[in-house]
Amino acid sequence: MEYDLLIRGGHVLDPGQAIDGVLDVAITGGRVSALGQDILADQARRVIDVRGRYVVPGLIDLHTHVAYGAITPGVGMEGCDPDVIGVGSGVTTLVDAGSVGVAAIGVFSAFIQPKASTRIVPYLNIGSHAHTMPTLVDVNSMDEIDQDAIERCMAANPGLVQGVKLRLVGPLVAERGKEVFAAAKDVAREYGVPLMVHIGDLSAHRRPNPERLAPITRFALDQLDPGDILTHLCTPNPGGAQGMTQALVAARERGVILDSALGRGNFGYRVASEQRELGLAPDTISSDLTAMGQNFHSLLECMAKFLAVGYSLADVVRMTTVNAAKAIGLEHELGAIAVGREADLTVLDLVEGDFEFVDTAQETFHGGYGLVPVHTVRAGELVPPVWGTHPWGWLPATRGAL
Repeated sequence: MEYDLLIRGGHVLDPGQAIDGVLDVAITGGRVSALGQDILADQARRVIDVRGRYVVPGLIDLHTHVAYGAITPGVGMEGCDPDVIGVGSGVTTLVDAGSVGVAAIGVFSAFIQPKASTRIVPYLNIGSHAHTMPTLVDVNSMDEIDQDAIERCMAANPGLVQGVKLRLVGPLVAERGKEVFAAAKDVAREYGVPLMVHIGDLSAHRRPNPERLAPITRFALDQLDPGDILTHLCTPNPGGAQGMTQALVAARERGVILDSALGRGNFGYRVASEQRELGLAPDTISSDLTAMGQNFHSLLECMAKFLAVGYSLADVVRMTTVNAAKAIGLEHELGAIAVGREADLTVLDLVEGDFEFVDTAQETFHGGYGLVPVHTVRAGELVPPVWGTHPWGWLPATRGAL
């Protein structure tokens, strides 16, 4: 048999299948066709030697913003080019976590998905015009949750919307949060898709009584269904999940996904460390990348931050492969290197060093490892990485450089 591509000698780390050792991976027709030791190089049209490097299932970023071109520059929250933060960054699948509402969601099927090499899974923001105007608030009035428009969208665009996004932020949520949540949950249930709920309001400090958000978060946490996603698990902001250990454990036990979604504004190192001590590891690691955050970090750097918290490489790979695949209901297609599956792979280097990070509270913390993408394979096609997140490339800043 002749293979299209042979990836030789890499350390295959696939926590979902308990694979952790040196193996060759052969690819034919866009799918994994063989997995084993000492596959002959003369059986392949192209051979890449990756000895000393890790080969993992194609990374999945569960929370990004890639409505590229759907939001006017200078007006709303600009999205990233999906192939820059996707295949160009070692990531084969991106979930767009509600960058736009029903007014603009059609841009994905018309323009973004057809042009991207990266797989994109769009979620619909429950606010009709969310992120397209200069405000941090998605829903300013109950009228902006337009059930009729959503119904028409779903009917005319079957299969487009894979989830619903609700951000528990802003004055309306502080006043009528339970009502807002119930409306979003009704939409998700009506169309049989998961609800992703953002907790933590960075701007709440500028409004009176930010403590009013905590009961709303607790209410939402108790109401989430199996398959729903709580995102920004480690936020230190008002409305975060600190002190809700029992509710978080109960939610996870009934099948709710706990997602970290670091972003620039929703990751507290102390919060993440305390959660680890309590046995509340996130199910998934995601980046919450927007165009404004691309020079701050990447999904790989988010993984490195959790290595600094104390998780192992196998832990963070599990959170960005098999766990993330389960969270989007694609565990039978993604998140594993298995014969017959579509060949989505990430080849990366684990680099030892003395690295420095800064969290949302501007607290500096340190870690001993960085991660660098070397090759991305998406549906059997080899894609080189872009330059990197920082001016110097992919690795996090070294101690004292920030």
